[in-house]
Amino acid sequence: SYFLSINANDLIRYDDLFSSFAVNSIPYTVVLKPLAVYHIGKWSAVGKECGATHANTAINTVSYGNENISREIHDEQEATDRTEIPVQGRVTAKIAITERVTRGRLSNCSLADIRKRSGVVLLTTTNFAFLDMTLNMIESIKRAGLCVNTTVIAEDQKCHQYLKERVWDDPGVHVIMTNSGETESQLIRRYTRAYFRFFNKRQAYILALLEQGLDVLFTDSDTFWFRDPFPYFRGDFDMSMMDSKSPYPTRAENANFCAGFVYYKPTAVTIRFVKAWIQTMENNEKAGKIRADQGVMNSLLRSDDPVHVHVQPLDINLFPSGPKFYSLLAKTANYSAVVMHAASIRGHEAKIGKFKSSNMWLVNITTG
Repeated sequence: SYFLSINANDLIRYDDLFSSFAVNSIPYTVVLKPLAVYHIGKWSAVGKECGATHANTAINTVSYGNENISREIHDEQEATDRTEIPVQGRVTAKIAITERVTRGRLSNCSLADIRKRSGVVLLTTTNFAFLDMTLNMIESIKRAGLCVNTTVIAEDQKCHQYLKERVWDDPGVHVIMTNSGETESQLIRRYTRAYFRFFNKRQAYILALLEQGLDVLFTDSDTFWFRDPFPYFRGDFDMSMMDSKSPYPTRAENANFCAGFVYYKPTAVTIRFVKAWIQTMENNEKAGKIRADQGVMNSLLRSDDPVHVHVQPLDINLFPSGPKFYSLLAKTANYSAVVMHAASIRGHEAKIGKFKSSNMWLVNITTG
């Protein structure tokens, strides 16, 4: 089976079966199961049919031939739309899509729910060792009643396989295998080369979405969501982040922003900045001095290199770090945050322990 992400409104060409369609506003996950002869990632039609299934769709083969598999694409809301998807050059797949009301097992969202917040992608990355934290975060988002196009980049095959089996029918959660080299499935020791590389590859994922004109909310997986944060991302800015030094809503000169929870708008300034961020980290690695993505980001922001970025700080009382959150919770029993980021709680087990101490551990799985 091959999982391909296609868009109801903007079906585009892709290079091969292992690639994903660019996510625009609404992702579909389609499982194409070859009944024809299969040769190392290519389709061989030779007079055979290929089946296709999707939880939100009814897909029917309309014709096939010696070198073409023909399927009709039909979106229920745009009955006149007809589009062909080139597959491996000579083979063309057409898919007939009829929407059904299905709620995802992980998101509890329907496709109609996701469409209400088009143009925005919630992005996170994980490996298998941190998958329990990722699933806990997704569960907190579900319990907060939030439906948004959530894309998870799996950084190893074990993680990808586990998630793929659980989200293939979920219109709210989309899983993609990394295209920039796998990481190990185990916990990665802090401050090692592998540790920095794991974090320093995220900006390329973000840039790819920004260049498609999408707003991106990037989040580390060690976050817990109590309420919908999107109302706090209104206004004129390029990027919005957490910073304990900035007296909300003013950006402090010595701000030390957290790269683990950032809202990016696809402005020319944001795109230029993220490109420079990526290039700086690549230059650092070539020179043999790998720095953490967050340190590089803050250095560039403070020096307005290559451009001044309009950063909107988030209210640290509403978007606290782990220690800040637990300090406020100890003082005020009914304290209510929007999103808590446990970045300053060091270690996988320590994070889980803190979450459990405040009834915020919502899943029955341990992978780290």
